[in-house]
Amino acid sequence: RNEFIISLTSGPEVEKTEENDSLDNRLLIIRANNTRKKIFLNACINGEWGKEGSVKHKWSPGDEFDIRIRCHDTYFEIFVDHKLLANFAYYVPISNITHIYINGDAELYTVSWEGKYYQVPYGADIPGNFYPGRKLYVSALVKKQAKHFTIDFHCGCDVAFRFNARIAEKRLIRNTRSSDGWGKEEKDLEIQFPFKKKHTFDLLFYCEENQFICYVDDCLINSYAHRMSPRDIDKLCIDGDIELQGVHLK
Repeated sequence: RNEFIISLTSGPEVEKTEENDSLDNRLLIIRANNTRKKIFLNACINGEWGKEGSVKHKWSPGDEFDIRIRCHDTYFEIFVDHKLLANFAYYVPISNITHIYINGDAELYTVSWEGKYYQVPYGADIPGNFYPGRKLYVSALVKKQAKHFTIDFHCGCDVAFRFNARIAEKRLIRNTRSSDGWGKEEKDLEIQFPFKKKHTFDLLFYCEENQFICYVDDCLINSYAHRMSPRDIDKLCIDGDIELQGVHLK
């Protein structure tokens, strides 16, 4: 059939083995058909199908993809490859969802279930400080009218590392602030400016002994040599024109 299906369901019974089998509700069905180059969206509640919607996709066999489903009060947001694909209104409350079901012509790398609402500006202490070997993961959506966002690693009142994405200018500024003020800005990138309005992104900050290594959507974007000891980094601050979707420290 050259397609795969992702379903959020109210139970494990989602495929018939006998003609008269009763199936659990499927509150959201995402069906990606590679032959027709379309993604179909629907739901089936108490045996009744809803109105099917569809959008085009550009995947070819062998392509990697990223699909994310974000739950709100009355609807799902569905992101494909970091871009909002569609909003899908609930037919029944999402509290009925107990299972996720995936089947078809796709090789799975990762499936995770997480997320919450974050306030921006966001601030958090870093237990044990950000010593070499630690990683910070940040996932977010760049807002429609975004101008900039910043991620700051604090050493007390100083900023050991500022990651400042200026969306309108398509520039990524890195710097350090000590008691003497801001230092020399670094601007060079390993790739094109990666942040786009209305797109999600995944950032990884990896602390090495001598530098930070920064990745965006699994691509190296820059390194930044330590100007202060990372072992003194004790707080994280995130601000700007983003919808924060995930913050994880490892």
